[in-house]
Amino acid sequence: MNGSQHILAAFHRHNISTVFGYPGGCIMPLYDALVDDVGMEHVLCRHEQACALAADGYARASGQLGVCIATSGPGATNLITGVANAYMDSIPLLVITGQVPSGLIGTDAFQETDILGMTLGIVKHSYLVDDPEDLPGILEEAIDLAQAGRPGPVWIDIPKDILLSEIEAPAPACTEAPPADCPEIGPALAMLKSARRPLLYSGGGVSLAGAEDRFRTFAEVSGLPGVVTLKGIGNAGRNNPNDLGMLGMHGSRAANKAVDECDLLFVIGARLDDRATGKLDGFAPNARMIHIDADAAEINKLRPADLSLRGDLNAILAALTDAIAAEPLAIDAWQKQCRTWHTTGGFRAADNEEPLAPITGPAFIRQLSGITGDDTVIACDVGQHQMWAA
Repeated sequence: MNGSQHILAAFHRHNISTVFGYPGGCIMPLYDALVDDVGMEHVLCRHEQACALAADGYARASGQLGVCIATSGPGATNLITGVANAYMDSIPLLVITGQVPSGLIGTDAFQETDILGMTLGIVKHSYLVDDPEDLPGILEEAIDLAQAGRPGPVWIDIPKDILLSEIEAPAPACTEAPPADCPEIGPALAMLKSARRPLLYSGGGVSLAGAEDRFRTFAEVSGLPGVVTLKGIGNAGRNNPNDLGMLGMHGSRAANKAVDECDLLFVIGARLDDRATGKLDGFAPNARMIHIDADAAEINKLRPADLSLRGDLNAILAALTDAIAAEPLAIDAWQKQCRTWHTTGGFRAADNEEPLAPITGPAFIRQLSGITGDDTVIACDVGQHQMWAA
């Protein structure tokens, strides 16, 4: 098999069946291989930026790895905005670009750019393939890395001659990652039991870990009042009476009040973004903090944690749920106070019932929310309407 055929073989081994792309000179060998691969769906976009954004959206909606391909030079640079978007939201993305032939690299050849140098800050890892025999191993490593731990984009830049080269190296076998450990939960449990006003603060890391069901069970069994980030909306489910909604500068009054009054902040899969915290020295001023995150770089980055945990989030939540079910938390007064704040401090979006009267944005969003189900996917641009939807 040549290099292009090895790429498609790797996709099939990993059950990748959809690729978003736009053709061009240095990626054409891969397109030639795609013609003969009836099991691979290629989505032809009208611009490379759309390829990256579509692959990002596909990964979010499906839970699978998003894949996009483009040619060298302007084709590769056009991908950058979509790749940066995936990086900021920890979306698993595999980016494959063609590059000028190996012998022309560094000569300012037609449509040659140092795309790896340009994108170092927006990828988990990147590769420039300089030996055809390395390609099969790089593909396996890149596919695994994009989805492991905290997901994100991985970029492979492949010279055209390597896409065409016959490769004798055998395709490596897929290896399953070893199960993640569950750390000792005793200290976290002790902090939860000793707190009088504990607050659950969750973000997009819950869904990235595939822990939505475990999280909802934990939230229900523990009875912890909870706040969420923009990416964490929906973590606790629609009907949890202790869910106070989104916190931060665009968040609910109840959520921000609870943060201000809590004495323990239990952070799960959130990065303490400035839009959520405001000035850090005034954020949850009276609270100790437990921080669970897949990415060690996020722990203690902005605020020191009194206790941090890393491991399999599903296992951690299951262990905490079982322990609290056996010995419930004594937080009835705190629950009641948070529910009162939630009931009396909600957003106002009154409808105008006059005939032909214009409907306000918040009122429209509220009515839309009333007819959508838990499985509805809401796609927003960025702006005030996104905050209404949140």
